[in-house]
This record gives sequence, structure tokens and C-alpha cells, in this order.
Amino acid sequence: MTGKGFDTTAGDPAKYNDQYLEEYEGISLKDMALSLWGYRTIIVALTLVAALLIGGIGAYAYLLQKKQDITRLRFRLDFDGVEKNQYPNGGKFSTSDLLATPVINSVYDANDLKRYLSLAEFRSSLAVLQSNDKVRLLEYEYAAKLDDRKLSVDQRSRLEAEFLEKKKNLMVPIFDLVLSGGSNVLSIPPTLRSKVLQDILSGWAEYADRVKGANKYQISLVSKNILSKEELEAEDYLVVVDMLRVAISRIVNDLDKLREIPGSANFRLQGSGVSLSDLKYRLQDVDKFKVSPLLGIIRLGGIAKSDDVTKVYLQHCVFELKMKEEDATARERVYESSLANYGQGRRSVLDGIDGGAGAVAGSASNPLIPGVPTTIPQLGETFLNSIVKMARENLDAKFRQEITQNLIKEALEKVVISSDLKFYERLLSELTASASQGDGSSVISTVRSKVVSTVEQVYKSIMQSIDELNAIYNGLSKASLNPSGTLFTVTEPVIISQDRSLTLKKAAVYVVLAWVLVEGFILIGVLIANSFRRKEE
Repeated sequence: MTGKGFDTTAGDPAKYNDQYLEEYEGISLKDMALSLWGYRTIIVALTLVAALLIGGIGAYAYLLQKKQDITRLRFRLDFDGVEKNQYPNGGKFSTSDLLATPVINSVYDANDLKRYLSLAEFRSSLAVLQSNDKVRLLEYEYAAKLDDRKLSVDQRSRLEAEFLEKKKNLMVPIFDLVLSGGSNVLSIPPTLRSKVLQDILSGWAEYADRVKGANKYQISLVSKNILSKEELEAEDYLVVVDMLRVAISRIVNDLDKLREIPGSANFRLQGSGVSLSDLKYRLQDVDKFKVSPLLGIIRLGGIAKSDDVTKVYLQHCVFELKMKEEDATARERVYESSLANYGQGRRSVLDGIDGGAGAVAGSASNPLIPGVPTTIPQLGETFLNSIVKMARENLDAKFRQEITQNLIKEALEKVVISSDLKFYERLLSELTASASQGDGSSVISTVRSKVVSTVEQVYKSIMQSIDELNAIYNGLSKASLNPSGTLFTVTEPVIISQDRSLTLKKAAVYVVLAWVLVEGFILIGVLIANSFRRKEE
């Protein structure tokens, strides 16, 4: 059999392979090389012309491009947790927080930047860039080491672990706050540009502390807004005293939250020396010696601005607590039912496993080895499913623990609700009994004035306790989370420079790529021209 351009029926197979590599479908690689060699003078000339032309165009584009003014402020983040993208209080941190809308709007208005550019232009001209030359050098160093193909798997793993460890040590949180843009940004005076960048950092630090609580523990505490003096004066006596009692209970609960902070047991306010224990005991004394006696005086003496209003209030409290008690009971039953059903399912699994084990034990024994079956037991699907379920023991234990914890929580909540329910029911019954006896006593007015003065004293004590509570909270946060109180440090003065959008390195890369592309077109053109010339011949 004879193919075009070579013979497959005769000759050496090796010679056939060489011939096949040189020719394929009538195209000779040797002829192509000879054709290019014949046009070498033209190719060299065109290559030089293309190189000069492309180089000239690249130089023209690089030198005549518009320069961009860039104002840069380098700073370092100094708070714990930044390497985990967290604020000192554990909240999520991102460099985009520095350019948060409230911060940008405040700086824009404070510096009256509307004279130079719009708010949208100002926002788009800002950027936060991380700068760490040591990390980049380390990456280049280990990239060269890891490119070695002779490395074994262990050596490569060791190098990677070494790189990650060194990179972690070099990861200093240094950033650049950059202001760049066109003519509008350029119209801003350099001194004002420097001030704007510094104001952004200061505004972010204030925003992070005030809004995100960066330097404070994530604990919600009561404020003075829980009680209004005007509302206390407008409400009935029993309602007022009940509001004071609830407020004291809430403050005591917040005190218990603060006691979980490390170092809180020994912390005292400067000046007054008040501690969490002092504050808690004082509030408990106020509740015991002032608030509770007031409730006794009101319910036994039937003192009220309006008996009907007081009764309606107590009746509503009783009704609301009964509803809560029913809800707590229903949730408690749900958890109990879930735990019981789960336990029943677990017992079924264990019974299945015991049955499988009994089947194995009941099989024929090996006479040579007593107790060992003569045949291998067949593992059925049910038995295998039981084994899979048993493998989930950790998940099962976690599920049971969560159900039990929820059940205990609901039971404790129900105890509190029941206690409050009995309290309000007793208040209602005693107030109704005292009101039926009628007052008409000349002592009532004196008792009322005593109630009013005591309420005023309790109110002032509660407000003072709230102030001291928040002061202790702020002191603990400052001492434990961020003692320095600073979130950043400016490491270099503001730098104003003119940069090109097209760097010299990028321009060189583009020139080389363009030259390679044109050179390919030149070679293809020479081959096509040579092909036409041969056809004409």
C-alpha cells in the first residue's frame, strides 16, 4: 500500500516514522524551515521595524499617560484579634469598616468637601490597601524553593509548614489609606487631603468604639431609660413600686453578667471604691428595707390613687402570668415527649443489636474451638443499620444534653413565673379585702406622703446604681480588652505622590506580547507568500 508522499510497504519502519514526522498531508516541515530561511533578510527587517514601531508606541503611551495624584497614609492596627478579623470584644472586623458610610459622611461634611467633589466621587476615590513588603519577599523566596521538582512529599510539606509559620509571624497589620482620583481630587489642597485621611482614621476609631463597641464586652446592660420620673408620678402607687421592684431585679441580673468577666471580683471604681458586690448588696437592701415595706403598706392600707386602676393592673398581671405558665408547661411537655421518644428509639436499636448477638451465639459451635461458630454469621441490613446508629453516639449524647438543658431551663422559668403569679394573686386578694373595709382614716394622707418620699429615694438609688454599673462595665472593658484604648497608630507621615496607572513593568510586558504576536503574523505571512509563489511556478 502506498500513501501520498511515502511508502508504507517497503523500507525500514524507523525510516517510515522519521518520514511521517517530516511530512503530513503534503506539508513538509523541512520545506517550511527552508522557506523561512530563504526569506530571512525580509523577516529580520520586518522584525526590526515591528520592534521599533511597537517600542515607540509603548513608550509614547507610557510617557504621555495622565499622572494620578495619590495621597497615602500608612497606619498599623494595634488591637488584639485583628489577625482573626475581630475587634477586641470578639465582634467581626473588616477593613471596609474604616470606610463605613457614617464615617465617610461625617468627614465629608466636617471638611466641607462639597466645594471640590460630590459625596459619591469622594467615596469612590478612597481605598484601604494592606502593605507588607516582608511578606511579599517571603512569598517569592518560598515560591522558588517549592518550584523544585526534586522535592519529596515530606520535604514539600515541611517547607509549606515552615512558610506558613514565618508568614504568621510577619503578618503585621499595616495598611495604607489611599485617596486618589482625577481633577476633582487634585483640586483639594494637599494639607486638606492629609487632614481628611487622618479624620477618617479618627472617625472610624470613634465609630468602632461607640457603635460597634470595639473596646467593650458584648454584654447588654440597663440604662437610665428603663425608668421615667414623669411616668412614675403619673402611675398609681402600687404600679410605681412594682416598676421599681422589677428595675432592681434587672440591675441585679446585669451585675451577675459582669461577674463572669475575668477580674471583675477585684475591680473597684476609682474614687468611690464601689465593687460589684457592694452594688449588689446595696440593691438587695433597698429592695428588702424600702420596696418590700412599701408594697406591704399599700396592700394592707389600701392606698391607691384609683382602686379600679390598681385592680385592673393586678388582674392583667395575673392573666399574663397564667398565659406564660401555660406556655412554659406546654414547652416542657414537648421536651419531655421528645426525650421519651428518643429514649424509646434508642432501646429499639439496642434490642436489635442484642438480637443479632444472640443469633451469633446460638449458631452451631465449632467442635475444635468451643464458643466459636462454625460458619461466619451473615450481617443483615437491620444489624448494619444498628451499627451505623451506634457510631453516632457523640451526636446522640449532644442531642440528649440539649434536650435536657432546655427542659431544665423551662422548668426554672416556670418556677419564676409561678412565684410571680402567687405574688400578684396575693396582692390582688389583700388589696380587695382592704378596700372593702373602707379607709376614712386620718393616717392615710400621712402614709401617702411617706410612700411618695420613699419612692423618690428608691428612684435616686436606682439611677445611681445604674451609673455605677455602667462605670464598672466600662472600667472592666478598658482594663481587659484594650488597655491602651487605641485602635491604630500612624507609622508614617502622609505621602503625596504622582503615579501612572500603567506602570513601566506592565508597559514592558504589553510591548513583549505585542512583539510576539506581530512576529507570528510575519512568519505566517512569509509562509503564505512562499506558497503562492510556488503555485505560480
